[in-house]
Amino acid sequence: MKRSLAAVLAVVLAATMAFAGVQDFGEFKVDVPAGWTATKDGETVGIVKDDNTASMSITVDSTDGASLKELADAFVGALNGKNLKQDGESYKFDFDNGNGVKSEAVIVTDSGKYALFVITGRDNAPNDVAAIINSLQ
Repeated sequence: MKRSLAAVLAVVLAATMAFAGVQDFGEFKVDVPAGWTATKDGETVGIVKDDNTASMSITVDSTDGASLKELADAFVGALNGKNLKQDGESYKFDFDNGNGVKSEAVIVTDSGKYALFVITGRDNAPNDVAAIINSLQ
């Protein structure tokens, strides 16, 4: 029984992984899981669970000379964020998206560019969100 359950689980996992794929967006690559769709609009890539219960956006753009703190403050203001905290070489804050759903944001800088990551509905797909984050290149 255990052996047949393991075999079925292996087939299901292999089938799921077959539909996931790495997508190259120029500034970065990310593995988009099965059941999610990624699209690029300008400097932002949106990765949305097909049932719309979770999403992530990644924006990469020039800092235009602004410091990480200045950028973090600007995004907190623009998004009506709260709980801004420095975490090593990044800043994190929370905000409610346009539909009143809690979102988490992280901003980092490197080589004159910033990356803003926004995660909405993490609790609805924690494993997928972690896999997306861990796959970033």
